[in-house]
Amino acid sequence: MSKTFARSSSRHSGDLGPGKRLRHHEKTYPNRLSKQMCRSKIMKLNSLLLSALLGASLAACAPEGTETPPVEEPSSPVAEQSSLEWTKNGFGDMEQRFAPVSQISAENIDELGLAWKYDDFVVRGRVHRGNQGTPLVVDGVMYFTGPWSVLYAVDAKTGEELWVYDPDAEGAWARKACCDVNNKGVAYEDGVLYLGVVDGHLDAIDAATGERIWRTESIPDRSRSYTVTGAPRIAGDNIVIGAGGGDLDVRGFFAAFDKKTGEQSWIFYTVPAAPELGDETPAITLARETWGDDARWDIGLGGAVYDSIVYDPELNLVYAGVGNGVPHPTWLRDPTYQGDNLFLSAIVAVDADTGELKWHYQTTPADDWDFGATQNMILADLEFDGEPRKVLMQAPKNGFFYVIDRETGELLSAEPFTTVTWASHVDMETGRPVLIDDLKYEDSPKVIWPSVSGGHNWQPMAYSPKTELVYIPVLEAPMKYVGYDGVEYQPASLNEGKGPPLMPPFDPSDADLVEGQPEPTVHSVLKAWDPVKQETVWQSEYQPWWSGGVLVTEGDLIFQGAPDGLFRVYEATTGELLKTIDTGIAILAPPMTYTIDGEQYVAVLGGLGGSESAYFPDKAAAHLYENPETLFVFKLGGDDVELPPARVEPEKQPVPEPVEVSADVFDRGAELFYHNCARCHSYRGSPGAYPNLWNMSPTSHDSFMGTLMEGDFAYAGMASFADVLSMDDAEAIHAFLINDRVAMAEEGDQATGTRFQDVD
Repeated sequence: MSKTFARSSSRHSGDLGPGKRLRHHEKTYPNRLSKQMCRSKIMKLNSLLLSALLGASLAACAPEGTETPPVEEPSSPVAEQSSLEWTKNGFGDMEQRFAPVSQISAENIDELGLAWKYDDFVVRGRVHRGNQGTPLVVDGVMYFTGPWSVLYAVDAKTGEELWVYDPDAEGAWARKACCDVNNKGVAYEDGVLYLGVVDGHLDAIDAATGERIWRTESIPDRSRSYTVTGAPRIAGDNIVIGAGGGDLDVRGFFAAFDKKTGEQSWIFYTVPAAPELGDETPAITLARETWGDDARWDIGLGGAVYDSIVYDPELNLVYAGVGNGVPHPTWLRDPTYQGDNLFLSAIVAVDADTGELKWHYQTTPADDWDFGATQNMILADLEFDGEPRKVLMQAPKNGFFYVIDRETGELLSAEPFTTVTWASHVDMETGRPVLIDDLKYEDSPKVIWPSVSGGHNWQPMAYSPKTELVYIPVLEAPMKYVGYDGVEYQPASLNEGKGPPLMPPFDPSDADLVEGQPEPTVHSVLKAWDPVKQETVWQSEYQPWWSGGVLVTEGDLIFQGAPDGLFRVYEATTGELLKTIDTGIAILAPPMTYTIDGEQYVAVLGGLGGSESAYFPDKAAAHLYENPETLFVFKLGGDDVELPPARVEPEKQPVPEPVEVSADVFDRGAELFYHNCARCHSYRGSPGAYPNLWNMSPTSHDSFMGTLMEGDFAYAGMASFADVLSMDDAEAIHAFLINDRVAMAEEGDQATGTRFQDVD
């Protein structure tokens, strides 16, 4: 049951659990008490929300066919506007993340300071799971999401909380999430907000009151590991959304639902089902030709559409970026045929009304490297070879920047925007990458650029029609890929078919694997990319790994956060670093901007989470400070940012007595730990968001089996593993943790590993 509540003195409750430190902004939820916590409170509409309702009513009375003029290409100086709203995830229909406002400029950027902040996020248990979303601002109200798909409404000028909508997502669903229970935002239209909920629901919410209007199931199979973390998109009369899970056991899809009723309008599957189940559409019949008969139908094959969806109202097309396959390597996913495996790692364009396939382009055919195409896509009108073209641009994980004619799917250009060693180039005649020989890691390990994290990940890039440049948060690192002999399907677990991600520094014994390659690095960089010339115009200094998304404005400013907690402002034409603000909290989410009463604000959600929760990146602010989810809003003449409290190491617990087990049991416990636990719990207590299993209290050791096998903390995200682990398995994991803790103490209690790769 969902909960909507107005301002209250506390949303804390229940036993905090071992080692819990209560902070003023946390809300904790005891396991199995969610039904008791359901409370709903109708708030009185203040004048601001009443204005929002009146505005929506006036919009509803506009003549049929009336459209709001696009603001991405203004005809008058926007600095004079008294109000600039951010009503869609990427600002406008083109999803360029370009805001036509210039009040904040290079001349006055030194005056930028904190206007207000919000840090009263819902937290279950002890884990801060970070932020990834883009806020919206409509009629003076800001709407943004946090972990567990909770939606917040605040006064955009003051930060005053108006209401909070908690969909009460199933806590145990966190086990199905490859990359945590974050949320990338909501869609808005005519007074209604549309929210994807991590446990597979799509909710329509009254923007004025926070009350739910309708709810529908948005995933096709609840027995699989679908997780909804992306922002929905409005496409005509429909809401379109997909789901993650492509590293676990899902059959990828995205679907459209009627805006008024929530009824499903159509569904587009990105990979076939088993042959005996037949083909739902001609698109699946086309895709099946690229698969063998003995593909791993049991695992689902992947192809998740977890993030990038764009609606083109001019062409009435929906574009979707499709993710990687599962297992990752073709020789395990499609063992006898090893075909292109459509529509994995591809961009597909479908009719927004029917879901009918119009065109597709596969960025990485026969993907072996987890190079999905789920990164954000930008629409633009560019000139190629002297002709105006309507284009779609994407910088996916594989390291190439693609410009595609969005009407026809024709590839216009594709050049590497970062170091690429898996392919020499893209053949413009065939549209296919030309692979470099001997990069299959089936028989022996290989070091490949970019890493499994990609040259660009979910953090959105931006495009300025003024500078005609794309600004890409680039990741620069290689990875050592190690293959497996086979994959035994495990529900709600990683079924990747390759070893753990091994990133620099590499072992000296791997010198032959990196011979002739660039010096291994692990860092981020902001690049200004010319999409027509296909070249880098400038790039920033190196930033810490996993830097944040990007905003660019009419004032030629670029705003970007980073894991080190620094909010950076660059000059868009030269790349000059103009301003840094130390927030003390990692910022991965993309900034946005808006104006109220003629005053410009810049907002960004902070908090380290997602795939970086288990192991905080090097130089991340979370090594020094606590990591509370926080919304920062800046303006000219604002205040300094008060840094969060210093990070407090948990009290050191006594070393347990060793357990007498065989080497085989210990090794099996280590392997089971990697496959089932290492997504969240770091090896040997390397700094991360989740409890350190190498520092468990005697009480935690006593309750270990209940936690792991009975789901005592399921509502906080720690689900039962009884469906995939036997009691012997659980005891083997516990024995591994105990005896490795003893070994660690004998070595001097040094947390020598930063990744589970060090267990060998």
